[in-house]
Amino acid sequence: MKPFPLHFLAACTLAVASSCALAQQDGSSADELVQAGLASLKQIDEGRAGEIWDGASAFIKTRFPRADFVANTQRARQTVGVVARRDWAGITRIRYPDDSTGIPAGLYANVDFATRLTNDKTVFEKVSFRLEPQGWRLTGYVPRENQ
Repeated sequence: MKPFPLHFLAACTLAVASSCALAQQDGSSADELVQAGLASLKQIDEGRAGEIWDGASAFIKTRFPRADFVANTQRARQTVGVVARRDWAGITRIRYPDDSTGIPAGLYANVDFATRLTNDKTVFEKVSFRLEPQGWRLTGYVPRENQ
């Protein structure tokens, strides 16, 4: 798997998709995060990264032009292969109290999936979300070979 620039991986973990907005406003539902993760992965599988960028928060749109975001997401997805099955492996919630890290303050969540490919290989896919006034929104996608 070809590595991506660190700034892309960090920002991919911060891009937003309107189709992944959820009704849960307090960030307490793991089930909703898993369902949002699966829905987001379906969008990515279908080559709809442009729709993800279209619904992005302003801070993502200022960091990544649409064409770059789409190309980088598609390139990352191509490293995965043909999916046979996805199972969620873990959820981590992270609160950033301020923007001193370069990430806007707020509640974020990472949903990790163990993805079985048709060639019986397992890869791992992380989809990340930010809780916004409209609900959870996709903030990134990072596939990797190791957990």
